[in-house]
Amino acid sequence: MNSLNYQKIFRGLTAIGILIVILLPHMVIELTIELLHMIWELTVEAGHIIFEWVEISLDTVIELMFETDLHNTQIIVFYIIMTAIGFGVYRLSLFVPGILRRIRDKTVAFYLGQKNYLSLYWKSLTLTHKLKWGALAIGLGYWYLFIFF
Repeated sequence: MNSLNYQKIFRGLTAIGILIVILLPHMVIELTIELLHMIWELTVEAGHIIFEWVEISLDTVIELMFETDLHNTQIIVFYIIMTAIGFGVYRLSLFVPGILRRIRDKTVAFYLGQKNYLSLYWKSLTLTHKLKWGALAIGLGYWYLFIFF
């Protein structure tokens, strides 16, 4: 098949996808939430399995190296894991404020840029175009209330 056929197939699938989103928004939202929930569950389960593997490995190494009983081995492994978690949280606490500051600055800059753009665009519109935008906003609000409530 040539690229023209692929473009037709892509455009047809895109049109079908847009139609589904317009006609069945509640189904799209529900499927998206279910997919995100499944990804979350798999991530938590994988994290739990990795943690258990690390804990059992540390138990075996500590027990063989120091020849301790079960209780002492569990205490040593607990403090090793808590030290590793504490170090990770400390490193994260050094790293996160800079990221949050950058996100805040970029968000404020984006907001101000969009506000300026929309203000200039609104001022350049004629009265009929402003009325059309107002009617469109009211119509979309009504459609939203009709579909979701």
